[in-house]
Amino acid sequence: TAIAAAPPPPPPPAAIESPDSSAEQKLLQQQQQESAQAGIDLTRSLVKKFIADIWNRGELDLIPEVCSPSLRFNGNAGFDRVGHDGLARMVGTIREALDDYHCEIHSMVVEHNKAFCRLRFTGKHTGNLLGYPPTGRVVGWMGATEFTCQNGKILKVWELGDIKTLEEQLIAIDDQPLVDDD
Repeated sequence: TAIAAAPPPPPPPAAIESPDSSAEQKLLQQQQQESAQAGIDLTRSLVKKFIADIWNRGELDLIPEVCSPSLRFNGNAGFDRVGHDGLARMVGTIREALDDYHCEIHSMVVEHNKAFCRLRFTGKHTGNLLGYPPTGRVVGWMGATEFTCQNGKILKVWELGDIKTLEEQLIAIDDQPLVDDD
């Protein structure tokens, strides 16, 4: 006698999406987008404050608000600094050597927790800088900087400045300033 085969099991029920499920997914996506945008906005704001307030105005008391205590600043020409004190010394050194020091953001691209900037630095060379005595000249050079933020603070700054162009301007020629004091 033949044994009848058991009927196949029924297929699993099709996933039924509740009306609330797609709305919840859209809300979650919107929240994630808003969170990502908030992170981008915070990164942009920190970089602007770092440049405008700390560097251009010399407001060193803002360093703990803007920068992580374990800040790492890597630059060329031996300007590597760590922490709040290291950054404060670096800002002081540059601002003492260059009257009217100014850093201008020519462009900035922010992606997640990173900002990339093309910068122009200027100032009047009135103090020792990179081993060069004051020339009285207004100097200017370009740089590219990458900022990394973490936990609402700047954690890393990697900067590559056109030091060759700066040094060419710092070399005294007959001890004559290139610009008038007017």
